[in-house]
Amino acid sequence: MEHTVNAFIEYLKEQVGQPYLWGGQHTRLTPENYVRIIERKEAGRGGYPDGTSYAQAAIDFCKKKFDAGARVLYAYDCSGLGCYWLCNLTHLYRCDVNANTMMGRCELRTDGPKRGWWVFRLDGKRASHIGYMIDDEYLIEAKGRRYGVVKTKLRAKDWACWGIPMVFEKELTPQPGPEPEPPEPTPERCVEVRGGSVNVRASDSKKGRILFTAHRGDRFPYVGTAPSGWYEIDTKKGRGFITNLPRYTRLV
Repeated sequence: MEHTVNAFIEYLKEQVGQPYLWGGQHTRLTPENYVRIIERKEAGRGGYPDGTSYAQAAIDFCKKKFDAGARVLYAYDCSGLGCYWLCNLTHLYRCDVNANTMMGRCELRTDGPKRGWWVFRLDGKRASHIGYMIDDEYLIEAKGRRYGVVKTKLRAKDWACWGIPMVFEKELTPQPGPEPEPPEPTPERCVEVRGGSVNVRASDSKKGRILFTAHRGDRFPYVGTAPSGWYEIDTKKGRGFITNLPRYTRLV
């Protein structure tokens, strides 16, 4: 089995519709054993304001499923839903953990939450409930005895905090790309004297003061082209200008 956030999300989607059971971690329920297992697991857990015990609510949920034709159900509580995959299927965790421990294994963030992140409700400073984001809008959670495992739209105000699970940190945290290659240096262009001797002048015309005379094969760094078309060049005597007539010079 892949140990990826994608595989975890696909697993979560497969559990939607399964029952909630305190301490449940893929706990197998059948029409023959579900009442006994639920009563044992939920003994003394309390109930809802209308007087329905948690045990009875879980039994009623499963009964509807079995009456509709289900032959086997697998029950979870909020942390057991994630832990079964993390502990039993992939062994990314070495032991069973609760919601508070799972919160401690997250990098809590103030932005988000986003796909693959885990969201938490708190009782004081301890996490009392966990949900699992399957995209940037929806999460899957083992919501409770009357609801089972459900997909719900995120309402950030319903959750106290959230974070990136450390087991998926590399996948969920953008990694810096390779350093860009430095640009290739632009070859320096030169003006080459092609024929005879050519005067280098202080301005871009034959009336300009002669700085010196260049000879065939001499090369000078090209600076630019003057409005007259003459080349501006860099020389040991400073900036100068040289004719652009092809029989005398060329740009290389």
